[in-house]
Amino acid sequence: MIWRGIYYAICALVVAGIVHIAIILLVPEFGTRDAYATISGKLEPLDFKPVNNKDSALRLSDIDPFFSYGACRFDLTETSVKMTAPKIETFWSATLVDEDGTVIYSLNSRTAIDNKLDLLVLNPVQILRLREAQPAEAETAIIIEADVKAGFVVLRVLRPNDSWNGQARDFLNSVKCEAYDPGDPAPQADDRAPETAEPSG
Repeated sequence: MIWRGIYYAICALVVAGIVHIAIILLVPEFGTRDAYATISGKLEPLDFKPVNNKDSALRLSDIDPFFSYGACRFDLTETSVKMTAPKIETFWSATLVDEDGTVIYSLNSRTAIDNKLDLLVLNPVQILRLREAQPAEAETAIIIEADVKAGFVVLRVLRPNDSWNGQARDFLNSVKCEAYDPGDPAPQADDRAPETAEPSG
């Protein structure tokens, strides 16, 4: 009888352990899906909004209180995306996340060109068009090839203290998240020698 009780106790502990491990493994997946569901439900594609702002309907939990956040949702089946913002002296970072919650790319003010946010997000087909067109703006932008249908960019800017609140707010309000068209292919140089008219006899 005692051994049977011990056996049942061990089985219960094993089952509880398996359930606990399963919950831990599933939290990141469902947690990120919940974030995308929240953002997609309150943001139209190419609509950038501050997060947890008193005037914003977009709110997320478990974010760093020393940062101000904003998010832009995109759909690469419709168009490629260009995201820009003016230079700011404090630290910022941008994270590109797909609809499953997987981080595709991350950059910050230290790795960006001239510390400015200038980002192009394109799928493989749009990348080919970009290479053919060779637009001037692509030379100064961070170009990200994302083989996904949809996702969002989360932008955060550091607020070391309350005196930075206004600058962080102005920075987020100045962010542009818009459709981008690489344009027509660049004209190809003609290497053939120009035809010369034959002298008249």
